[in-house]
Amino acid sequence: MPDRFLRTVAVVLALPWACAASAPAAPEEALFRQLKVDVFDQDWPAVLRGCEEILRQFPRGAAMAQAAFYRATALSHLPDRQAEAPAAYRRFLVDYPDEKVLVEEAWSDLFRLACDARGRAGGECVTLLREGLGSRSPNVVTQAAIRASDVPDAGVRRRALPLLKRAYDRETDPEIRDEVLIAILKIDPKEVPQPAAPRGAPGAPVEGARPGGKKAPTLIRMTVYDKKAGRYDLKINLPIAFARMLLDAVDEEQRLELRQEAEKKGIDLDHIFQAIEKAGAGKLLEAEDDEGRVEIWIE
Repeated sequence: MPDRFLRTVAVVLALPWACAASAPAAPEEALFRQLKVDVFDQDWPAVLRGCEEILRQFPRGAAMAQAAFYRATALSHLPDRQAEAPAAYRRFLVDYPDEKVLVEEAWSDLFRLACDARGRAGGECVTLLREGLGSRSPNVVTQAAIRASDVPDAGVRRRALPLLKRAYDRETDPEIRDEVLIAILKIDPKEVPQPAAPRGAPGAPVEGARPGGKKAPTLIRMTVYDKKAGRYDLKINLPIAFARMLLDAVDEEQRLELRQEAEKKGIDLDHIFQAIEKAGAGKLLEAEDDEGRVEIWIE
């Protein structure tokens, strides 16, 4: 009898937990779970409907910030509603300034919408970039500075340059660091940070070394000397790996123009790095006239 009584008490005590475990998910949780599926599937009409349902039904719910952000994202991907997206992102930034990751993504989308290939020269893009360059978020500042390297406005490019150099010194992500380096190169090649001298224990194997102990070329050096002024107008030390990445980063139209210009000079752009590897260290090009001298060599 006591055993059966104890078993009965245990079953009764466990009932609330069993009911909770088998109860259907709360409506907000269910809506948000479906919203995440729709975002993953990039079903933007469904994302928009889901976000607006969450915002309407649960104005103080736990999913409000995500719903507000993804509503703006959905609008940005719907051609007939895209014009509404900037205001939706702005509303999100005002309402949820502490959502650090989503705030950075919102700024990234705002830059994309305002500064795509067609809008780089427009006032809306430049105004937005100036605002981004003044942000308190270092990541937003870096995004804006990278974008600024593509706009023709000299003022915003000039303002972005020291911010890019600071970001290059601070950044640890190699992909972002490469983007920053490309942006600096676009604004002013003379300001490209010089690579540090390689360090290693004496006798240690050198990365990229060729059979027989010869090192593979790793650096392109270029100087432009102005004879009239009696000074170097340009000195660049550019890692070959970075130069290769820079060439890969240009769009197809720019690549075609570069290829055509190179062909006029008898250079096969598609095989230039193989040629550099084959030629090894030494002077690659020297051109001189009455006004100046250009030298390029490989180390």
